[in-house]
Amino acid sequence: MKILKLSIFFLLVLFTFVSCDDLNERVLPSISGKSGDLLLVVDSNYWNNKTGAELQAIFSKEQVGLPQREALFNLIKVPHRSFARIFHTMRNIIMVNIDPEEKIKIDVRENVWAESQLLITITAPNDKIAAETIQKNGEALLDYFNHQEVKRLQGKYKSNANSKNAKMLEEEFGLKISVDDLYIVAKETNDFIWLRKDKKVGEHEVSQGLLIYTYPYISDSTFEVNSLVKKRNEITKEYVIGGVENSYMQTYQEYIPKEKEINLKGIYVKELRGLWHMEGDFMGGPFISYTMVDEQMNRVITIDGYVYAPKFDKREFIRELEALALTINF
Repeated sequence: MKILKLSIFFLLVLFTFVSCDDLNERVLPSISGKSGDLLLVVDSNYWNNKTGAELQAIFSKEQVGLPQREALFNLIKVPHRSFARIFHTMRNIIMVNIDPEEKIKIDVRENVWAESQLLITITAPNDKIAAETIQKNGEALLDYFNHQEVKRLQGKYKSNANSKNAKMLEEEFGLKISVDDLYIVAKETNDFIWLRKDKKVGEHEVSQGLLIYTYPYISDSTFEVNSLVKKRNEITKEYVIGGVENSYMQTYQEYIPKEKEINLKGIYVKELRGLWHMEGDFMGGPFISYTMVDEQMNRVITIDGYVYAPKFDKREFIRELEALALTINF
């Protein structure tokens, strides 16, 4: 009888631990803060020294490809003693621990206090070494947080995988992109489609658009910036017509788009961030484009997202299009 009672007791204890673990997974709260917010937990004597200067130099850099200055992240700084529970659910956190007894270490963790949270802890023995560690790993740190913001958006877009627009793109273009049905088709041909989503924020107009076009792949020179811009201008001049007679979209010549090479699920992709304007009209804004080769069909695919939001910052509107474009499968 005692053995039976002990067995039941251990089973109950085991069930309690399993249940608590499951419960913790289920009740992990949602992240707080806006997209692009970054909480820096670092004490003031280091924030006002080399460590703080390096953090600001990296994360306050200007986002390229925007018509006005916008920092890569919105920085919020608190010292360790003020890192209360209210901050624990922040979406992006960098925690700097400086202790003479500790060695250099960078620890990257997700879902610590909130769902989809990214926490990076940087440990160093002094201010100088902390700053050097941050400087050496600056690009990697940026990539971690940028990737996490895009991943969060793509998680939201998963529900659009079976939308009417997504099915239409798959049937007519052989492309899987998680486009929601708030986008309307503004123009379509056999190898081009213009999808746009117009809305009002307060009294002001905001428009986000996707230009998707394909053409035969001939050589690697396709991926040169001049070639990509030339092709973009040909496409937009023919198909992306403005509200004023004889107006059409073009790439802003005085600003050379910034290029970046990325690996998307094993596929080589060229990213461009630049500015557009409406020839013959007073409209303009930023764009981001992704160009890749579909080797099976020997075609080049470009997904180009643009924003028109004259009264607002545009970083997060562009990030939404970036995340959307990178849901592509073909």
